[in-house]
Amino acid sequence: MTLVLGKLARLVGVLLIVTFLAYAVLSAGNSDDIAVATSAGIGASSQQAAQIKHDLGLDDNVVVGYGKWLGRALHGDLGRSFASHQPVSKLLKDRLPISLRLMIYAQLVALLLALPLGVLAAHKAGSRLDGIITTSSFGMLAVPSFVLGVLAVYLFALKLHWFPAIHNDVAFFKDPVEHVRQFFLPTMTLALGLVAVYVRLLRSDMVATLQEDYVSVARAKGLPTWHILIRHALRPSSFSLMTVFGITIGQLIGGTILVEQIFDIDGLGSAIIQAIYQRDYFVVQGAVAVICAAYVLVNVAVDLLYTVLDPRLRHVRALA
Repeated sequence: MTLVLGKLARLVGVLLIVTFLAYAVLSAGNSDDIAVATSAGIGASSQQAAQIKHDLGLDDNVVVGYGKWLGRALHGDLGRSFASHQPVSKLLKDRLPISLRLMIYAQLVALLLALPLGVLAAHKAGSRLDGIITTSSFGMLAVPSFVLGVLAVYLFALKLHWFPAIHNDVAFFKDPVEHVRQFFLPTMTLALGLVAVYVRLLRSDMVATLQEDYVSVARAKGLPTWHILIRHALRPSSFSLMTVFGITIGQLIGGTILVEQIFDIDGLGSAIIQAIYQRDYFVVQGAVAVICAAYVLVNVAVDLLYTVLDPRLRHVRALA
């Protein structure tokens, strides 16, 4: 319980720091633009515009203004978009699920591909198969996701016509096949780079784990190879993988923004890019707050997952 509370306390601290920096960077020097744009969006007079500026905390110093913004944010009020004139919370609510689905699909595909490939490469370390897997991982790491996206659109959408070039969000339960077709190319574009990282990490850790004494004992008992690899070697070899899994959430968010542009996906990334072009400050601030919260929460969950992978950590942390 103490461990969880400590993690949550650090979570709150990180969220406050990041959202404060975002507010300071976006609001400082732009307060007049924000007030004018907000007033224009609701057809306010000059006196009403001044009152709006005061209510938003734009005529206060950065600390006081951030305090007012934080108070509104805690009640679900992230401001109003200048461009669409709708609440930022509603805009994020509409766009976020699409981006979340894309990121979840990419992580699931990456793990489903990386786990067997990493285990196989470690089991066959030094063999030709290991060389093929390792070399392929190097190749995937060398190609940026936006290049993969462009190549995927050209080959599989424009030339072969297997998948659509432009995304059209279709609910899974409405049409599962079309849903998979719509998400396949953007998902693979994001996942392949993650697969390369995960395979290399898992292979490296498993090669070391397979040299441990308890693995040798398991072999001496005549246990099947697959049993040793899965039950005895995989779990203790997953710590680095889980750590990088949490860290790559940030990389995945950046990749999602680019991929959404390539495949014309109306997700959170597209909303951020559009808001930056339109100088829609409240949308950017709200998106930064949501992304920061998701990133930190995932990393806290990964940290807590260590105790599931290795129960010995529970006793170590309890003694600490």
